[in-house]
Amino acid sequence: MSPAIEATPPGTEWPPKADLRKDVYRPLPKIAPGTVDPSTLTGDIPTTQAKAVVYAFNKALLSNDVEKLASCFYTEQAFWRDIVALTSHLRTFSMSNTIAAALLHTKDLRGVSGNVNLVGKAHFAVISPVMMFIDCGISFRTSSPALSCVGKMVLLPVRSEGAAGPVSWKIWVLSTWVENIVQQPEDEKLLSSPSRSLEGVDTVETDVFIVGAGTSGLMTAARLKALNVESVVIDRNAEIGDNWTHRYDCLKFHVPTANCEMPYAYYKKELQSPNRLTKHDVAEHLRQYATNFHLNVILSTTIHSSSYNSSEGKWTIKLKTDGSQGKTIISKHFVQATGIGSQKPYLPSIEDEHLFKGLSLHSANYTNAQSLSKQGVKSVTVIGSANTAFDIMQDCYKAGLKTTMVARSPTYIFPYEYVMDPHGIGAYDNMPLDLADRLLNTFPLALDGQFSHGLFAHLASQEPDRYSALARAGFPVLDSRDPSVDIQHHLAERGGGHYVDVGGTQLIADGKVAVRGRVEPVGYTEYGLRLSDDSQLDTDAVIWCTGFADKDVRATAAELLGVADADTINNDSVLNPREIAARLDATWGVDAEGEVRGVWKRHLRMENYWVMGGVIQHQRWWSRPMAQQIKLALEGILPPAYRDTPDSK
Repeated sequence: MSPAIEATPPGTEWPPKADLRKDVYRPLPKIAPGTVDPSTLTGDIPTTQAKAVVYAFNKALLSNDVEKLASCFYTEQAFWRDIVALTSHLRTFSMSNTIAAALLHTKDLRGVSGNVNLVGKAHFAVISPVMMFIDCGISFRTSSPALSCVGKMVLLPVRSEGAAGPVSWKIWVLSTWVENIVQQPEDEKLLSSPSRSLEGVDTVETDVFIVGAGTSGLMTAARLKALNVESVVIDRNAEIGDNWTHRYDCLKFHVPTANCEMPYAYYKKELQSPNRLTKHDVAEHLRQYATNFHLNVILSTTIHSSSYNSSEGKWTIKLKTDGSQGKTIISKHFVQATGIGSQKPYLPSIEDEHLFKGLSLHSANYTNAQSLSKQGVKSVTVIGSANTAFDIMQDCYKAGLKTTMVARSPTYIFPYEYVMDPHGIGAYDNMPLDLADRLLNTFPLALDGQFSHGLFAHLASQEPDRYSALARAGFPVLDSRDPSVDIQHHLAERGGGHYVDVGGTQLIADGKVAVRGRVEPVGYTEYGLRLSDDSQLDTDAVIWCTGFADKDVRATAAELLGVADADTINNDSVLNPREIAARLDATWGVDAEGEVRGVWKRHLRMENYWVMGGVIQHQRWWSRPMAQQIKLALEGILPPAYRDTPDSK
């Protein structure tokens, strides 16, 4: 790459943003009644059927015939999701002919050696009278580069020649990913090797430079170390874990502990379900993680200046520690692990702020309700209605403060018990972590969201009045029966905006906490707020639980990377922070394939720059393929990202 490659034009995004529910989701296939008798698919029968499909698949691959390979897939709808294995990228293909053409092209590019093999026993699952499938594991190897790969096939039944014809099984979903790099498998023993001594060293050369020593940064560093890749991590905080300890005191996770594990080191037994992790649990775990794995971390440090020499493929980053000149880092790769939508508080601009005599603060600056009481606060208004807002509302109520929540728009709410269902995230409490990760992170997003919505909708249908009292109290609630709600939309597109109900809604339903629904604060008064319905709300304190504004990684990067390095200003091969940021892919939201944009993979216009983000479950899973890509790049054997989409005709 050279600076001659143009940045993304101002006002445009690459890749273009798609709407997950409108552009990506497809109606699930329906199996005609009587196609198969579930009672006959017991014992070894599913495995026998899966072997026949894998045999036909291998034969079609060997023939290099697109039509033969396409005939192995379910005609009505098919997907292939590849995680680095064959595309050296993160891709999801749909339509059988497109999948077949892409498979034949990439298997030649990657040198698939030998057959695709069935792994273990196949399993038959009945989801509903019109949705049933066989699920089986597969494995294969490539030679260019040498990778050990695994995956799974999900097979649907097809009856040919009418109701009396024989039943065959076709591939509905094919998922493939890298298990190990053959020459450098993931080796946890490497984590015990000592950290590098950085004291008294002015210039540090390393393989990878990581900004952010939170969960995503430390996971990435550990993943890389297990692949024998050195990294140096910096963090602006004085202590590891401060990004958690500085949050509000009552913070507890709304998902099971098993869902929040970090690779190679798990939380203690007493912190597992039904316990929910506190901020202190996570902070202490991070400190132990960095210490036990001897990770290279420099604290109280930010970037003063940075540059990337495209002809040499090297980064030069000059640091600032405790406000003074720090070390210079020379690295081959740069990882941004500072979080997405978590650094810059968003405060809506409303009128007459100067009039208000009370306290106004963002949730990022909230500590606890007791500190408000000590300042004379007797009443609190919480603006917002997602997880943080409910946490703070409960904290204020428990402290004896008169509490009101302003729910500006309808909010998707579902109970914690739904999350814990073993068919969803609750799987983490019911099977080994790696198996749960494979189950919940490898399915195409086009389907995954519909399965999770279907599960939650079914659970909600069993208790249709669960939130009736909440609605009667004036809270604009959306429950899982509403076809418009979707948890994947909230996670992959909105970055939140929902509430996992751990008891907060009951305070409103019981009238213990007041609510003002479907109104917006538009201005301050001397003693409170003016609302969009022309009413007034008196309050001693306003707490804005309105999220964060730093959702554009390109804008964040432009600030994070510091100023231009004065020593490189006249070098045409060197990109400055502004030029680097302008070349980054748009991040978060999904592309037309349903893949999350800009994270865990290479950018189109900027090499050797990686973004790690998402909830901890995503960080744990996706840090592995990202580390594998970096390792392959350092060895000079990472192929170009396969960005083609063959014509389906």
